[in-house]
Amino acid sequence: MKVHVEAARLLTYKAASRLNRTRAVSLDAAIAKLFVSESLVQTAMGAVQIHGGYGYMTEFEVERALRDAVGSTIYSGTSEMQRNIIARWLGL
Repeated sequence: MKVHVEAARLLTYKAASRLNRTRAVSLDAAIAKLFVSESLVQTAMGAVQIHGGYGYMTEFEVERALRDAVGSTIYSGTSEMQRNIIARWLGL
């Protein structure tokens, strides 16, 4: 989980730095958005698994983190849209 958080942070910082320098940030932003949203889902799933049955119960709010994480792959451009943007930039 820590590896995903750190990698997501670095990709976000890279995109922000490029935006600050060149304003040509479409590829970096798409990569960061895709990785951050997918990592969030994996991390939230890990949290639910760590908590076992309690992670699935609404009283402990771990399941809410997972529901919110899944939503992050849908709003602000779906993961598939981000993959298409990346593929276009790579000429695929």
